[in-house]
Amino acid sequence: MPNPGVSSYAEHRYRVVGKLRMAVIWAKHDDIGSARMTWRSDPSSSALTLMVGSDPQRAPRSLNKWGYLREEVRSGHAEVFTVRSLGGSESSSATDYVSEGPLFGASCSSIENTDVSGAKTTVSAAGVTYRMFDRLLDRIALAPRWQGKHTTRPEGADAGFLTALQHVIRAGRNDLTSDKAVPITYIYNGTIYDLTIQGSHQLGRTTVGSRTFEQLIRTDVAIRNRTTEEISKFAVTYSPDRAGTPLPIQIFCQPNFWLSVELRLDDTADVPPDPASDISALARIRAICHTAIR
Repeated sequence: MPNPGVSSYAEHRYRVVGKLRMAVIWAKHDDIGSARMTWRSDPSSSALTLMVGSDPQRAPRSLNKWGYLREEVRSGHAEVFTVRSLGGSESSSATDYVSEGPLFGASCSSIENTDVSGAKTTVSAAGVTYRMFDRLLDRIALAPRWQGKHTTRPEGADAGFLTALQHVIRAGRNDLTSDKAVPITYIYNGTIYDLTIQGSHQLGRTTVGSRTFEQLIRTDVAIRNRTTEEISKFAVTYSPDRAGTPLPIQIFCQPNFWLSVELRLDDTADVPPDPASDISALARIRAICHTAIR
């Protein structure tokens, strides 16, 4: 465990492995993009980030989907910023932007002990990949309309998905069977979600990327959207070392019936840096969210 008064930092890079369902078979693509997850912690705050995206030059159908999530938690307060590609019904509902190119949704949340104040907007950005975050941030800064939303924070609810994921890893490492029966509640874009641990089991000697682990834990999870009642599932593997970083080794998810995705630890993955590692970019994000929420 980190010593009091000492700052801690960890990051993992991942290769994105995708499987596309074509008729009745799956076609596997081993390197369609990359991801980076970071964790920073000091005595007064902690921050988790995830940058993940497909590379149009390698992904099937030149897929260009990506997103960025940052959760910063302090005592009694948290700030969350998200941006992600929109598709399907989300794109069709944003009629003002359909003719201008691919759409991205951006949101900001300020989370207090009992209240959540948030705002979201939609922007278009043709040809912008996850290696061009600054260009998308320019569009977000100029967004003419933000839609505000106020939500009551359930007691004990986490500030976001990444923070809830930390709880999953800690529960698995400490074999907290009681935690597996009680949902982990968290907030994302002003919506309340309940994350339930379905089960955990030990894996034997396992090679992931260029690393071999003598032991890993795999935990299967179900997430329920309290508004729509929609349930999604994913799985995560991580080291059982209690003193290890709170970052996963692998994440498995299937966002829809035709696509299955794995984030697989890969120290050689060519992935953009965490935008918040640039002080000026972080200041811009904070300024944008301050203006959007006030």
